Amino acid sequence: MYGPPPDPRQVYAPTGIASEPGAWLACLLIGLVLAWAAGTKRPFLFIVGCTLALTTPFGAFATTYVWGQFPTIDKAGSLLFYLDGVMWRFWDPTDPAIRLIGVHVGHLWITGLFDLLVSSTAAFNLQAFLNLVLGWYCAWLLLNELSGDREVSLVFAFPFGMGLHLFRDINWYTIEKSGVYWVPLYAWALVKAYREGGRWVGIAALIYVATLFYNFYLGVLCAGIGAMALLTRKREVWLAVGASALAALPLVALQLLAMRGDGALGDPETFLTQRAALDIFELWPPKWNRLEAWRALNVVALALAAVGFTRRKNLWIGGVALAFFLLALGPAHNPVYRLLFELVPGFWRIAKPETFFHVTWLALLAVAARVAADARPSRPAVAMVGLLFALSWAISIRTHPVYPRFTQPLELTLSEDWERALPAAPRPRSR
Repeated sequence: MYGPPPDPRQVYAPTGIASEPGAWLACLLIGLVLAWAAGTKRPFLFIVGCTLALTTPFGAFATTYVWGQFPTIDKAGSLLFYLDGVMWRFWDPTDPAIRLIGVHVGHLWITGLFDLLVSSTAAFNLQAFLNLVLGWYCAWLLLNELSGDREVSLVFAFPFGMGLHLFRDINWYTIEKSGVYWVPLYAWALVKAYREGGRWVGIAALIYVATLFYNFYLGVLCAGIGAMALLTRKREVWLAVGASALAALPLVALQLLAMRGDGALGDPETFLTQRAALDIFELWPPKWNRLEAWRALNVVALALAAVGFTRRKNLWIGGVALAFFLLALGPAHNPVYRLLFELVPGFWRIAKPETFFHVTWLALLAVAARVAADARPSRPAVAMVGLLFALSWAISIRTHPVYPRFTQPLELTLSEDWERALPAAPRPRSR
């Protein structure tokens, strides 16, 4: 199974093309017209239009139904804790909900902004769509900075922002899991700090704190990128990474406090053997957290990246890709993962090592974009490759069982004694 079994209360909404052809046609046309009118000179609007067209009929039902399976433990729980106001209690590490979720509740602040205009259910839908748009756009920012080619970067950022993994997360899991745009955004800020210094040192630090508050998993990925960036021995990069670390200390301290004491969930060995050992990147057959690699990854980009790693200028990015790939393999027979587990405080709480592969995938796409840009392709050639990528996406991702369908919203309430339903756990050791 790709995800949890459906809840017996789940009901699919009537949003198929046979029942709602007008909605499908309208979303497709509006998206294509917006993308055409924006053009590549306005990449953000171009991406919005393309995403709207490709996810047809999302735009027609975003405020009516739930995008993805509902209720699931993750999505129903996220909605209920949001309605309970957990995002305003992040500063209290003794709060039971904060102990369960963590202090990284910034994603629910974004939900709250959308909730000012639409229903809470619709707010989660719109944030999911925004995650896709920003994932593509922020990857474009990074790839454009590294390759220097606007159009090529738009094409090769597409597999990152519209990857199968993100749609699987939208389908079943909490909203922040699909918000991977913070990773390329922070990497982009570090590249700008490397090249320009000055204000980018502070901007990188602000982005890192926002990333950590949004989701600690993504914060760990960005911390790893920062650690690798120190190898450049560039003063401005060291300042940016150092400022990021200092700015993050209050949140890190709160999270460590929330993971200590009798009320904390789990213990290091349990997380390692019963959780971290399961959600990984499998070598054979190649799978990214149970998703077939040939459908989750773009084979053209992989081939170009392989070519790019033979060139000296891409060796540092290759090192980043390899380091995060090793971590994505999980703890089993993996001394690299075990070393961090023993040395880094709180690393034991990493329950999904497969998350590290997001950085590997981003690095591969960056190298692929560089190789393509170095070939100096004509604009028609780039457009043709982009169309082929979109067609491949429609075949391999849009038709995949994990692609989210619409379901009927349900009225749910958070039980007053919800804590009793949590599994009893021994007091965790300090790490």
